[in-house]
Amino acid sequence: MRRGIIRNAAAVTLVTALALSAVACSSSTPPAAGGDAELELWTFLDPNSADDPRGAALKEIVEEYNAQSDGTTVTVRSINYAKIDAEVIKATASGQGPDLLNVYSNQLPMHVAAKTVQPITEYAQPALDALGDDFLFPIDGVTFDGEIMAMPWEIRAWLLWYRADLLEAAGVEVPTTLDEVGEAAAALQKTGVTGLGVGFSNAGLGASFMEKFVPFTWGNGGEILDGGDAVFDDAAGVATMQQFIDWKSQGAFGDEVLSMGADEILNGVKAGTIAMAIEGSFRVAAARSGEGVGDNLQTAPIPSDDAATPLQTPVAGQTLTVGTNATDTDAAWDFIEFYTSATSQEKFAAAGVLPVLSSVYESPAVTALPNADELNSWLDYIRDYGRPNPVSENFSELSDSLVTGAQQVVFQGADPAETLTRVADAYNAQ
Repeated sequence: MRRGIIRNAAAVTLVTALALSAVACSSSTPPAAGGDAELELWTFLDPNSADDPRGAALKEIVEEYNAQSDGTTVTVRSINYAKIDAEVIKATASGQGPDLLNVYSNQLPMHVAAKTVQPITEYAQPALDALGDDFLFPIDGVTFDGEIMAMPWEIRAWLLWYRADLLEAAGVEVPTTLDEVGEAAAALQKTGVTGLGVGFSNAGLGASFMEKFVPFTWGNGGEILDGGDAVFDDAAGVATMQQFIDWKSQGAFGDEVLSMGADEILNGVKAGTIAMAIEGSFRVAAARSGEGVGDNLQTAPIPSDDAATPLQTPVAGQTLTVGTNATDTDAAWDFIEFYTSATSQEKFAAAGVLPVLSSVYESPAVTALPNADELNSWLDYIRDYGRPNPVSENFSELSDSLVTGAQQVVFQGADPAETLTRVADAYNAQ
């Protein structure tokens, strides 16, 4: 395996006064004579969720902003992560798009192409210049045609999740290689749980499966995209598909994973019906919030064939953008600065989210957290083995097609090479 570093990439990054709108909103209310502005933020996070600590952090940050703001009020509209991008594109086309939009870095190229967000270079560049090396990731990842289009507020990596209590009860050791993952999962499957939760559902456009396919293909020496073209239809991609075939034959998971996406895996880990999974760092806190879970959920770098060297992990993150329909960009940026400040980053760290500011990891508020060591271990994994997650304007469609192909290969016996070639050719023909 090749040791990875965080690289610049053209589409990768890592960033009630609170009211939830039930209908599509209009763009920002123009400032009144007194300078007041009403802004709406569209995000996948739910500030009223009792299960996701990130939602609680969002709520606290927005409430604090509104309390200290001189005339600007931000309200939040929460939309499911699998639907938000399409809703924003549709709303913006009719002039009803949000003032502020949370965009996952994987989806940013699509929003730039759809013109749902506007450049923020004049605001972001001075702030980034002032931050200097304190900002952990290069801004090239959110820069298109020389314009900064988003401000990152979170970093994420993918990890091996395991329920330590379930492994202990089954007498299974924590796996350190991919072969051991299969052996451990097969043993756990015999206890009545899903040994390894792999999302083979098309839910969320197949993102859950793609999150595994990417690092495994890298580990086999391959790539996903090259210059925008799909190139996974080679020996490396076939070897990755064979890994899933072998795990299925070994009994690491059963047909139940065909109905699993990221949400189902999260819920299964919380409920104790899934013993292991490869999931993101950003959802660990939500999984631990389940009754009886807590520290029973542990994480480790994704194993490779070599116990001493983990797989490279895809690195991505959430960002804040200014919507195309926003009219008060000064007010919108003021909120973005507050949202990405060290104080706000500390709140997200407490929710199990990796901050984008290096100094935050050393702040008293973060070093005092019970998960401080874990946050730093995730950051070390990213620094040593992180690679930008491959993305493109149509990456979601590719994920959806690829998981459909994987269903046919792993569960119906389709030929891996032929299936991958068909998916890649269809994508490249777009």
